Amino acid sequence: MSKLLPLVLTLLCACETAVAPVPESFQILDIAPREHVQDEPTRITVQLDVEPRFHVNYGKQVARMIEEPVLELGPQTAIPLDTYLGHGQFQGTVGPGVAVGVHEIRVKLGDGREATFSDTYEVRDPKEQLAPITGYWFAPIPDQNVNEPFTVVIHAEGPHSERFNGKATVLLYAEGVPTGVSFQTGRFSRGVLHQELTITAPGGNYNVYVQDAQNHSATSKSFQVHAKN
Repeated sequence: MSKLLPLVLTLLCACETAVAPVPESFQILDIAPREHVQDEPTRITVQLDVEPRFHVNYGKQVARMIEEPVLELGPQTAIPLDTYLGHGQFQGTVGPGVAVGVHEIRVKLGDGREATFSDTYEVRDPKEQLAPITGYWFAPIPDQNVNEPFTVVIHAEGPHSERFNGKATVLLYAEGVPTGVSFQTGRFSRGVLHQELTITAPGGNYNVYVQDAQNHSATSKSFQVHAKN
């Protein structure tokens, strides 16, 4: 946490403890990735709509998050979100001990507040064989119209990619900035995913981004979204 101190010191006044009003509730905006293989520790990022408050010890040059957020997967697994990345993003490590299956997602703060997420987290059995891949690539995405559904085609890449049936997370960017559209896909079929999207705002520089729990990723070429005449 000491690496956060320069950022914290620029944001806080010259006092030992920074205290901000505590909102009554908060929301989980995103979580990525949303699955992992049971025996593979995975670094996970959770985005909340609140910023943390810090207790700063200037003598020891350390800062501690007052809220101490914890990610809960189901009723038995708690993962401290002990690293703050800025802009409401927190990180923690999901260890190998989480039970195989689909788990509800909840975040609890040290002040007693909690929030649940609309999607779930899946832990896959390591015996489930997934063909190893080296990455992904996108079929060209033509220009689109606002509020009209279209299909994005994503291909797994690798010598046996036709056997890949894993999942990934899709994110939408506009002008290089996340739009807040982020979701986990269904499973690839024979190494190919057909994912439907609808974009609600016109723009000249949209990209679709895909990533998975094994750090494979790819970005589509830019495309435009036109307002309807």
